[in-house]
Amino acid sequence: MKENSQIEKLSPVSKKDINESKKNDPDKTHDLSEELEKELKIKHSEVLELQKKLEYANERIHDVVNEKIIIEKRLNELEFKDISLQFGKFEELKKEHNQLVHRLHVTKNQLDNARKQIKSQNQFVEDSKDQIEFMELVIHDLENRGLTDFIMNRFPESFNEYKKN
Repeated sequence: MKENSQIEKLSPVSKKDINESKKNDPDKTHDLSEELEKELKIKHSEVLELQKKLEYANERIHDVVNEKIIIEKRLNELEFKDISLQFGKFEELKKEHNQLVHRLHVTKNQLDNARKQIKSQNQFVEDSKDQIEFMELVIHDLENRGLTDFIMNRFPESFNEYKKN
């Protein structure tokens, strides 16, 4: 029954034509039947050819999908390697940064110590200058004391202050 409905769909000859030809002439019916069988064989071969093309297309799609999966895996591997390299570079830069920060702190501490030493040395120099000036004053006062002060064994105030210290 299915075959008849397919034949009706594929055939340009309608049922009406078949019924009329049966009534008119039995030879024509046989010719028409042969013609329909030929047409059926042609359509059947076309269907087979289309099925082959469909199978080929499905195989090709399957190959392309497999190829896509392989390419995606490879891409993921390469992205992972790239990220690993970037992370390695980041870690290296982080380490270098930490070393620079450490050097900065060490250098700052050394500078602070040097400043303290310079400040203490400057203070020492200032104190030394004050002492030298004071000693110069004492020497000057001793040199300039009078003969009576010398005879009476009197010393200038600056000398007495020097003796106290």
